[in-house]
Amino acid sequence: MLTFQIENLYTKATGPEHEMHILRNILSCYVPGYSFTKAYKEGRWNGKKYFLTKKGFLPTGLLPYAIKKLPPWIQINKIDQRNIPQFTCRKPCVHQITLRPYQIGAISIACSKKRGVIQAPAGSGKTEIAIGIISSLSYPKTLYLVHQSDLMYQSAERIKKRLQCEPGLMGDGNYREKRITVAMIQTLWSRIKEPLTESFLRNTELLIIDECHHASATTWYKIAMKTQAFFRFGLSATPLVANSLKNMKLAAATGPLIVKIREDKLVEHGYLCSPKIKIFNVQSPILSPYMPYPMAYEQGIIRNATRNLLIEDLAKGLVAEGRTVLILVEAIEHGNRLAELLNAPFLSGKETRKIRKKTISSLSKKEIDILITTKIFDEGIDVPAISAVIMAAGGKSYVRCIQRIGRSMRTNESKKNPVIIDFLDNCHPHLKRHSLKRIKLYREKNYPISFLENQIPL
Repeated sequence: MLTFQIENLYTKATGPEHEMHILRNILSCYVPGYSFTKAYKEGRWNGKKYFLTKKGFLPTGLLPYAIKKLPPWIQINKIDQRNIPQFTCRKPCVHQITLRPYQIGAISIACSKKRGVIQAPAGSGKTEIAIGIISSLSYPKTLYLVHQSDLMYQSAERIKKRLQCEPGLMGDGNYREKRITVAMIQTLWSRIKEPLTESFLRNTELLIIDECHHASATTWYKIAMKTQAFFRFGLSATPLVANSLKNMKLAAATGPLIVKIREDKLVEHGYLCSPKIKIFNVQSPILSPYMPYPMAYEQGIIRNATRNLLIEDLAKGLVAEGRTVLILVEAIEHGNRLAELLNAPFLSGKETRKIRKKTISSLSKKEIDILITTKIFDEGIDVPAISAVIMAAGGKSYVRCIQRIGRSMRTNESKKNPVIIDFLDNCHPHLKRHSLKRIKLYREKNYPISFLENQIPL
Protein backbone atom coordinates (compact mmCIF):
# COMPACT_ATOMS: atom_id res chain seq x y z
CA MET A 1 0.00 0.00 0.00
CA LEU A 2 1.14 3.52 -0.83
CA THR A 3 0.29 6.22 1.70
CA PHE A 4 0.13 9.84 0.57
CA GLN A 5 0.34 12.62 3.18
CA ILE A 6 -1.01 15.55 1.18
CA GLU A 7 -0.02 19.17 1.84
CA ASN A 8 -0.59 22.29 -0.27
CA LEU A 9 2.67 22.14 -2.21
CA TYR A 10 4.18 18.72 -1.66
CA THR A 11 2.94 15.24 -0.81
CA LYS A 12 4.96 12.67 1.16
CA ALA A 13 4.67 9.14 -0.26
CA THR A 14 5.58 6.05 1.75
CA GLY A 15 5.25 2.37 0.97
CA PRO A 16 7.08 -0.82 -0.05
CA GLU A 17 10.26 -0.30 -2.06
CA HIS A 18 8.95 -1.94 -5.25
CA GLU A 19 5.77 0.20 -5.19
CA MET A 20 7.81 3.36 -4.59
CA HIS A 21 9.98 2.36 -7.56
CA ILE A 22 6.86 2.12 -9.77
CA LEU A 23 5.69 5.53 -8.51
CA ARG A 24 9.11 7.07 -9.20
CA ASN A 25 9.06 5.83 -12.80
CA ILE A 26 5.53 7.16 -13.33
CA LEU A 27 6.65 10.56 -12.07
CA SER A 28 9.46 10.90 -14.59
CA CYS A 29 9.99 11.98 -18.17
CA TYR A 30 12.84 12.47 -20.59
CA VAL A 31 14.52 15.87 -20.71
CA PRO A 32 14.52 17.42 -24.22
CA GLY A 33 17.91 16.97 -25.86
CA TYR A 34 19.10 14.44 -23.26
CA SER A 35 20.74 12.21 -25.88
CA PHE A 36 23.19 14.98 -26.81
CA THR A 37 24.47 15.54 -23.26
CA LYS A 38 27.89 14.37 -22.13
CA ALA A 39 26.42 12.72 -19.02
CA TYR A 40 24.05 10.59 -21.11
CA LYS A 41 26.71 9.63 -23.65
CA GLU A 42 29.05 8.56 -20.85
CA GLY A 43 26.31 6.50 -19.20
CA ARG A 44 26.19 8.66 -16.04
CA TRP A 45 22.57 9.76 -16.60
CA ASN A 46 19.55 8.07 -18.16
CA GLY A 47 18.16 11.34 -19.53
CA LYS A 48 15.18 11.53 -17.16
CA LYS A 49 13.85 14.13 -14.75
CA TYR A 50 12.27 12.56 -11.64
CA PHE A 51 9.55 14.38 -9.70
CA LEU A 52 9.65 11.95 -6.75
CA THR A 53 12.60 12.74 -4.48
CA LYS A 54 14.68 10.13 -2.68
CA LYS A 55 12.89 11.12 0.54
CA GLY A 56 9.52 10.39 -1.08
CA PHE A 57 8.24 13.90 -1.78
CA LEU A 58 6.33 14.77 -4.96
CA PRO A 59 4.54 17.97 -6.07
CA THR A 60 0.90 17.74 -4.95
CA GLY A 61 -0.17 18.94 -8.41
CA LEU A 62 1.10 15.65 -9.86
CA LEU A 63 -0.77 13.45 -7.37
CA PRO A 64 -3.92 12.97 -9.56
CA TYR A 65 -1.70 11.97 -12.50
CA ALA A 66 0.30 9.55 -10.36
CA ILE A 67 -2.79 7.87 -8.89
CA LYS A 68 -4.36 7.53 -12.33
CA LYS A 69 -1.23 5.81 -13.70
CA LEU A 70 -0.61 3.44 -10.78
CA PRO A 71 -1.43 -0.25 -11.41
CA PRO A 72 -4.85 -1.21 -9.99
CA TRP A 73 -3.32 -3.79 -7.62
CA ILE A 74 -1.56 -1.05 -5.63
CA GLN A 75 -3.75 0.09 -2.75
CA ILE A 76 -3.81 3.78 -1.86
CA ASN A 77 -4.28 5.60 1.44
CA LYS A 78 -4.65 9.40 1.28
CA ILE A 79 -4.17 11.59 4.36
CA ASP A 80 -5.20 15.17 3.57
CA GLN A 81 -3.16 17.62 5.67
CA ARG A 82 -3.64 20.64 3.43
CA ASN A 83 -4.19 24.11 4.87
CA ILE A 84 -7.62 24.87 3.36
CA PRO A 85 -8.80 28.50 3.59
CA GLN A 86 -12.31 29.16 4.86
CA PHE A 87 -14.44 30.02 1.86
CA THR A 88 -17.98 29.94 0.54
CA CYS A 89 -18.35 29.07 -3.13
CA ARG A 90 -20.95 31.41 -4.60
CA LYS A 91 -22.25 32.68 -7.92
CA PRO A 92 -19.63 34.95 -9.55
CA CYS A 93 -20.43 38.65 -9.44
CA VAL A 94 -18.61 40.76 -12.04
CA HIS A 95 -19.45 44.29 -13.13
CA GLN A 96 -20.08 45.76 -16.60
CA ILE A 97 -20.32 42.42 -18.41
CA THR A 98 -22.49 39.32 -18.52
CA LEU A 99 -20.40 36.18 -18.27
CA ARG A 100 -20.86 33.78 -21.17
CA PRO A 101 -22.22 30.27 -20.48
CA TYR A 102 -18.86 28.56 -21.13
CA GLN A 103 -17.12 31.04 -18.80
CA ILE A 104 -19.63 30.30 -16.02
CA GLY A 105 -19.08 26.58 -16.64
CA ALA A 106 -15.29 26.96 -16.42
CA ILE A 107 -15.59 28.96 -13.17
CA SER A 108 -17.88 26.32 -11.66
CA ILE A 109 -15.52 23.46 -12.56
CA ALA A 110 -12.50 25.39 -11.25
CA CYS A 111 -14.17 26.09 -7.90
CA SER A 112 -15.14 22.43 -7.65
CA LYS A 113 -11.70 21.03 -8.59
CA LYS A 114 -9.80 23.72 -6.63
CA ARG A 115 -6.69 23.49 -8.83
CA GLY A 116 -5.75 22.78 -12.43
CA VAL A 117 -5.21 24.18 -15.91
CA ILE A 118 -7.89 26.00 -17.89
CA GLN A 119 -7.15 25.82 -21.61
CA ALA A 120 -9.11 28.36 -23.64
CA PRO A 121 -8.38 29.97 -27.03
CA ALA A 122 -7.28 33.57 -27.45
CA GLY A 123 -10.28 35.86 -27.32
CA SER A 124 -12.35 33.55 -25.10
CA GLY A 125 -12.05 35.82 -22.05
CA LYS A 126 -9.55 33.98 -19.87
CA THR A 127 -9.10 37.05 -17.66
CA GLU A 128 -12.86 37.19 -17.05
CA ILE A 129 -12.78 33.50 -16.08
CA ALA A 130 -9.98 34.22 -13.60
CA ILE A 131 -11.86 37.19 -12.16
CA GLY A 132 -14.99 35.05 -11.88
CA ILE A 133 -13.00 32.45 -9.91
CA ILE A 134 -11.78 35.15 -7.50
CA SER A 135 -15.36 36.35 -7.01
CA SER A 136 -16.81 32.83 -6.63
CA LEU A 137 -14.25 31.90 -3.98
CA SER A 138 -15.23 35.00 -1.95
CA TYR A 139 -12.09 37.03 -2.66
CA PRO A 140 -9.29 34.90 -1.17
CA LYS A 141 -5.84 36.44 -0.85
CA THR A 142 -4.81 36.23 -4.51
CA LEU A 143 -1.57 36.30 -6.49
CA TYR A 144 -2.23 36.86 -10.21
CA LEU A 145 1.06 36.11 -11.94
CA VAL A 146 2.04 37.59 -15.35
CA HIS A 147 5.29 38.02 -17.29
CA GLN A 148 4.93 41.44 -18.98
CA SER A 149 4.33 44.93 -17.61
CA ASP A 150 1.59 45.59 -20.19
CA LEU A 151 -0.20 42.42 -19.09
CA MET A 152 0.18 43.43 -15.46
CA TYR A 153 -1.44 46.82 -15.99
CA GLN A 154 -4.13 45.45 -18.33
CA SER A 155 -5.05 42.68 -15.87
CA ALA A 156 -5.10 45.11 -12.94
CA GLU A 157 -7.37 47.51 -14.83
CA ARG A 158 -9.74 44.65 -15.70
CA ILE A 159 -9.82 43.45 -12.08
CA LYS A 160 -10.55 46.97 -10.85
CA LYS A 161 -13.38 47.37 -13.37
CA ARG A 162 -14.95 43.93 -12.86
CA LEU A 163 -14.55 43.54 -9.08
CA GLN A 164 -14.70 47.21 -8.08
CA CYS A 165 -11.52 46.94 -6.02
CA GLU A 166 -8.00 48.29 -6.46
CA PRO A 167 -5.47 45.46 -6.85
CA GLY A 168 -1.90 45.65 -5.66
CA LEU A 169 0.92 45.76 -8.20
CA MET A 170 4.37 44.20 -8.12
CA GLY A 171 6.43 45.15 -11.14
CA ASP A 172 7.60 48.10 -13.26
CA GLY A 173 8.75 49.97 -10.15
CA ASN A 174 5.67 49.07 -8.08
CA TYR A 175 5.65 46.82 -5.02
CA ARG A 176 2.26 47.11 -3.33
CA GLU A 177 0.56 44.07 -1.81
CA LYS A 178 -3.23 44.01 -1.49
CA ARG A 179 -6.00 41.42 -1.12
CA ILE A 180 -5.65 40.80 -4.86
CA THR A 181 -2.15 41.41 -6.22
CA VAL A 182 -1.03 41.32 -9.85
CA ALA A 183 2.69 40.61 -10.01
CA MET A 184 5.37 40.27 -12.64
CA ILE A 185 7.39 37.10 -12.26
CA GLN A 186 10.68 38.99 -12.76
CA THR A 187 9.95 41.33 -9.84
CA LEU A 188 9.01 38.54 -7.45
CA TRP A 189 12.07 36.54 -8.46
CA SER A 190 14.40 39.50 -7.84
CA ARG A 191 13.00 39.77 -4.29
CA ILE A 192 12.45 36.08 -3.61
CA LYS A 193 14.66 36.00 -0.50
CA GLU A 194 13.23 39.14 1.09
CA PRO A 195 11.11 38.53 4.23
CA LEU A 196 8.17 40.52 2.82
CA THR A 197 8.09 38.39 -0.35
CA GLU A 198 8.44 35.15 1.61
CA SER A 199 5.55 36.20 3.86
CA PHE A 200 3.43 37.21 0.87
CA LEU A 201 3.94 33.86 -0.90
CA ARG A 202 3.42 31.92 2.33
CA ASN A 203 0.05 33.61 3.01
CA THR A 204 -1.33 33.54 -0.54
CA GLU A 205 -4.55 31.50 -0.78
CA LEU A 206 -5.23 31.62 -4.54
CA LEU A 207 -2.56 31.45 -7.25
CA ILE A 208 -3.52 32.28 -10.84
CA ILE A 209 -0.81 31.93 -13.48
CA ASP A 210 -1.68 33.77 -16.69
CA GLU A 211 -0.21 32.32 -19.90
CA CYS A 212 0.76 29.32 -17.78
CA HIS A 213 2.65 27.53 -20.58
CA HIS A 214 5.56 29.65 -19.28
CA ALA A 215 5.30 27.90 -15.89
CA SER A 216 7.82 25.24 -16.90
CA ALA A 217 10.55 27.88 -17.10
CA THR A 218 12.82 27.83 -14.07
CA THR A 219 11.78 31.12 -12.46
CA TRP A 220 8.05 30.56 -13.03
CA TYR A 221 8.23 27.06 -11.59
CA LYS A 222 10.26 28.06 -8.55
CA ILE A 223 7.92 30.96 -7.73
CA ALA A 224 4.87 28.71 -8.09
CA MET A 225 6.44 26.05 -5.88
CA LYS A 226 7.18 28.62 -3.16
CA THR A 227 3.59 29.90 -3.17
CA GLN A 228 1.60 28.08 -0.48
CA ALA A 229 -1.80 28.70 -2.12
CA PHE A 230 -4.41 25.97 -1.73
CA PHE A 231 -6.33 27.15 -4.82
CA ARG A 232 -4.06 27.05 -7.90
CA PHE A 233 -5.01 27.64 -11.53
CA GLY A 234 -3.16 28.10 -14.81
CA LEU A 235 -4.65 29.86 -17.84
CA SER A 236 -3.42 29.24 -21.38
CA ALA A 237 -4.49 29.10 -25.02
CA THR A 238 -1.71 26.62 -25.73
CA PRO A 239 -2.53 22.91 -26.11
CA LEU A 240 -0.82 20.60 -23.64
CA VAL A 241 1.51 17.84 -24.82
CA ALA A 242 1.15 14.60 -22.86
CA ASN A 243 4.15 13.24 -20.93
CA SER A 244 6.42 16.18 -21.77
CA LEU A 245 8.71 17.73 -19.17
CA LYS A 246 7.14 21.12 -19.82
CA ASN A 247 3.64 19.95 -19.02
CA MET A 248 4.62 17.76 -16.08
CA LYS A 249 6.17 20.85 -14.48
CA LEU A 250 3.01 22.81 -15.29
CA ALA A 251 0.85 20.11 -13.67
CA ALA A 252 3.22 20.04 -10.69
CA ALA A 253 2.75 23.78 -10.19
CA THR A 254 -1.01 24.03 -10.78
CA GLY A 255 -2.59 20.61 -11.26
CA PRO A 256 -3.98 18.68 -14.25
CA LEU A 257 -6.02 19.99 -17.17
CA ILE A 258 -9.55 20.55 -15.81
CA VAL A 259 -11.22 22.70 -18.49
CA LYS A 260 -10.71 22.68 -22.26
CA ILE A 261 -12.74 25.25 -24.19
CA ARG A 262 -12.78 24.43 -27.89
CA GLU A 263 -12.15 27.16 -30.43
CA ASP A 264 -14.48 25.63 -33.04
CA LYS A 265 -17.38 25.66 -30.56
CA LEU A 266 -16.81 29.35 -29.78
CA VAL A 267 -16.80 30.11 -33.51
CA GLU A 268 -19.97 28.04 -33.95
CA HIS A 269 -21.77 30.08 -31.27
CA GLY A 270 -20.50 33.42 -32.55
CA TYR A 271 -18.09 34.19 -29.72
CA LEU A 272 -15.07 34.14 -32.06
CA CYS A 273 -14.57 34.88 -35.76
CA SER A 274 -13.09 32.14 -37.93
CA PRO A 275 -10.08 33.37 -39.94
CA LYS A 276 -9.36 32.81 -43.62
CA ILE A 277 -5.75 32.04 -44.44
CA LYS A 278 -4.06 33.40 -47.56
CA ILE A 279 -0.62 32.02 -48.41
CA PHE A 280 1.62 33.94 -50.81
CA ASN A 281 4.59 32.32 -52.49
CA VAL A 282 8.01 33.97 -52.07
CA GLN A 283 10.60 32.58 -54.51
CA SER A 284 13.40 35.12 -54.34
CA PRO A 285 16.16 35.60 -53.59
CA ILE A 286 17.37 32.02 -54.02
CA LEU A 287 19.74 31.43 -51.12
CA SER A 288 22.37 28.72 -50.81
CA PRO A 289 20.95 25.70 -48.94
CA TYR A 290 24.23 25.64 -47.00
CA MET A 291 23.70 29.16 -45.67
CA PRO A 292 23.34 29.12 -41.84
CA TYR A 293 19.83 29.78 -40.58
CA PRO A 294 20.53 33.19 -38.92
CA MET A 295 21.94 34.52 -42.20
CA ALA A 296 19.12 32.93 -44.21
CA TYR A 297 16.55 34.59 -41.92
CA GLU A 298 18.27 37.94 -42.34
CA GLN A 299 18.44 37.67 -46.15
CA GLY A 300 15.19 35.78 -46.74
CA ILE A 301 12.93 37.54 -44.22
CA ILE A 302 14.30 40.75 -42.71
CA ARG A 303 16.09 42.26 -45.74
CA ASN A 304 14.13 40.51 -48.49
CA ALA A 305 13.02 43.47 -50.62
CA THR A 306 10.65 41.33 -52.72
CA ARG A 307 8.88 40.00 -49.64
CA ASN A 308 8.76 43.37 -47.87
CA LEU A 309 7.29 45.12 -50.93
CA LEU A 310 4.68 42.34 -51.14
CA ILE A 311 3.82 42.96 -47.47
CA GLU A 312 3.49 46.67 -48.23
CA ASP A 313 1.10 46.02 -51.14
CA LEU A 314 -0.94 43.51 -49.16
CA ALA A 315 -1.26 45.81 -46.14
CA LYS A 316 -2.43 48.72 -48.29
CA GLY A 317 -4.92 46.46 -50.07
CA LEU A 318 -6.35 45.28 -46.75
CA VAL A 319 -6.74 48.86 -45.55
CA ALA A 320 -8.54 49.70 -48.80
CA GLU A 321 -11.02 46.93 -47.90
CA GLY A 322 -11.71 48.72 -44.62
CA ARG A 323 -9.63 46.41 -42.44
CA THR A 324 -7.46 47.18 -39.43
CA VAL A 325 -4.10 45.47 -39.98
CA LEU A 326 -1.59 44.06 -37.51
CA ILE A 327 1.85 43.15 -38.92
CA LEU A 328 3.91 40.85 -36.71
CA VAL A 329 7.70 40.78 -36.93
CA GLU A 330 10.46 39.13 -34.91
CA ALA A 331 13.39 41.49 -35.49
CA ILE A 332 13.44 45.21 -34.72
CA GLU A 333 15.30 45.88 -37.99
CA HIS A 334 12.47 44.19 -39.90
CA GLY A 335 9.89 46.31 -38.10
CA ASN A 336 11.79 49.50 -38.87
CA ARG A 337 12.05 48.61 -42.56
CA LEU A 338 8.30 47.92 -42.85
CA ALA A 339 7.43 51.02 -40.83
CA GLU A 340 9.42 53.12 -43.31
CA LEU A 341 7.73 51.47 -46.31
CA LEU A 342 4.22 51.88 -44.90
CA ASN A 343 4.66 55.07 -42.89
CA ALA A 344 3.03 53.17 -40.01
CA PRO A 345 3.79 53.05 -36.27
CA PHE A 346 6.05 50.29 -34.97
CA LEU A 347 6.01 49.02 -31.37
CA SER A 348 9.23 47.19 -30.56
CA GLY A 349 8.75 46.92 -26.80
CA LYS A 350 11.35 49.58 -26.08
CA GLU A 351 8.79 52.41 -25.95
CA THR A 352 7.37 53.80 -22.74
CA ARG A 353 4.14 52.23 -21.51
CA LYS A 354 2.38 55.55 -22.16
CA ILE A 355 3.33 55.47 -25.86
CA ARG A 356 2.34 51.80 -26.23
CA LYS A 357 -1.00 52.40 -24.51
CA LYS A 358 -1.74 55.43 -26.67
CA THR A 359 -0.83 53.58 -29.90
CA ILE A 360 -2.94 50.52 -29.01
CA SER A 361 -5.83 52.82 -28.10
CA SER A 362 -5.52 54.53 -31.50
CA LEU A 363 -5.62 51.12 -33.20
CA SER A 364 -8.70 50.12 -31.19
CA LYS A 365 -10.47 53.33 -32.17
CA LYS A 366 -9.40 52.87 -35.81
CA GLU A 367 -7.52 56.16 -35.74
CA ILE A 368 -4.65 54.22 -37.34
CA ASP A 369 -5.13 51.44 -39.90
CA ILE A 370 -1.82 49.59 -39.61
CA LEU A 371 0.34 48.68 -36.63
CA ILE A 372 3.66 46.84 -36.84
CA THR A 373 4.79 45.08 -33.69
CA THR A 374 7.10 42.44 -32.26
CA LYS A 375 6.23 39.57 -29.91
CA ILE A 376 4.87 42.01 -27.28
CA PHE A 377 1.54 41.49 -29.08
CA ASP A 378 1.73 37.68 -28.92
CA GLU A 379 -0.02 37.38 -25.56
CA GLY A 380 -2.83 39.11 -23.75
CA ILE A 381 -3.27 42.34 -25.71
CA ASP A 382 -6.97 42.77 -26.44
CA VAL A 383 -7.86 44.72 -29.61
CA PRO A 384 -11.09 43.36 -31.17
CA ALA A 385 -10.83 45.89 -34.03
CA ILE A 386 -8.00 43.90 -35.66
CA SER A 387 -9.43 42.19 -38.74
CA ALA A 388 -6.22 41.22 -40.58
CA VAL A 389 -2.88 39.86 -39.42
CA ILE A 390 0.22 39.65 -41.62
CA MET A 391 2.63 37.01 -40.34
CA ALA A 392 5.76 38.79 -41.51
CA ALA A 393 7.99 37.14 -38.90
CA GLY A 394 8.01 33.60 -40.30
CA GLY A 395 9.14 31.07 -37.70
CA LYS A 396 7.93 27.63 -36.70
CA SER A 397 6.68 28.03 -33.11
CA TYR A 398 3.32 26.32 -32.63
CA VAL A 399 2.58 28.47 -29.57
CA ARG A 400 3.43 31.75 -31.25
CA CYS A 401 1.43 30.86 -34.34
CA ILE A 402 -1.71 30.11 -32.30
CA GLN A 403 -1.30 33.32 -30.30
CA ARG A 404 -0.80 35.43 -33.41
CA ILE A 405 -3.84 34.00 -35.17
CA GLY A 406 -5.83 34.74 -32.03
CA ARG A 407 -5.12 38.46 -32.35
CA SER A 408 -7.71 38.61 -35.16
CA MET A 409 -10.41 36.27 -33.87
CA ARG A 410 -12.06 38.48 -31.27
CA THR A 411 -15.58 39.56 -32.22
CA ASN A 412 -16.64 43.12 -32.92
CA GLU A 413 -20.05 44.40 -34.04
CA SER A 414 -18.75 45.95 -37.26
CA LYS A 415 -15.96 43.44 -37.88
CA LYS A 416 -15.44 41.50 -41.10
CA ASN A 417 -14.28 37.89 -41.05
CA PRO A 418 -10.58 38.06 -40.21
CA VAL A 419 -7.85 37.40 -42.76
CA ILE A 420 -4.44 35.93 -41.94
CA ILE A 421 -1.70 36.60 -44.51
CA ASP A 422 1.25 34.22 -44.44
CA PHE A 423 4.05 33.25 -46.78
CA LEU A 424 5.51 30.11 -48.31
CA ASP A 425 9.17 31.12 -48.13
CA ASN A 426 10.79 29.00 -50.83
CA CYS A 427 14.12 30.79 -50.89
CA HIS A 428 15.86 28.57 -48.30
CA PRO A 429 15.21 25.04 -46.95
CA HIS A 430 14.92 26.17 -43.32
CA LEU A 431 12.53 29.00 -44.16
CA LYS A 432 10.40 26.71 -46.32
CA ARG A 433 10.29 24.07 -43.60
CA HIS A 434 9.06 26.67 -41.10
CA SER A 435 6.40 27.83 -43.57
CA LEU A 436 5.18 24.27 -44.04
CA LYS A 437 4.90 23.80 -40.27
CA ARG A 438 2.64 26.85 -40.03
CA ILE A 439 0.55 25.63 -42.98
CA LYS A 440 0.23 22.24 -41.27
CA LEU A 441 -1.14 23.99 -38.18
CA TYR A 442 -3.71 25.92 -40.25
CA ARG A 443 -4.85 22.63 -41.77
CA GLU A 444 -5.08 20.97 -38.35
CA LYS A 445 -7.30 23.84 -37.22
CA ASN A 446 -9.49 23.39 -40.34
CA TYR A 447 -9.06 27.01 -41.39
CA PRO A 448 -9.91 27.67 -45.06
CA ILE A 449 -6.64 28.23 -46.95
CA SER A 450 -6.05 29.95 -50.28
CA PHE A 451 -2.70 29.50 -52.05
CA LEU A 452 -2.00 32.53 -54.20
CA GLU A 453 0.55 33.81 -56.68
CA ASN A 454 1.32 30.56 -58.60
CA GLN A 455 1.62 28.36 -55.53
CA ILE A 456 3.59 25.15 -55.71
CA PRO A 457 1.23 22.24 -54.92
CA LEU A 458 1.79 20.85 -51.42
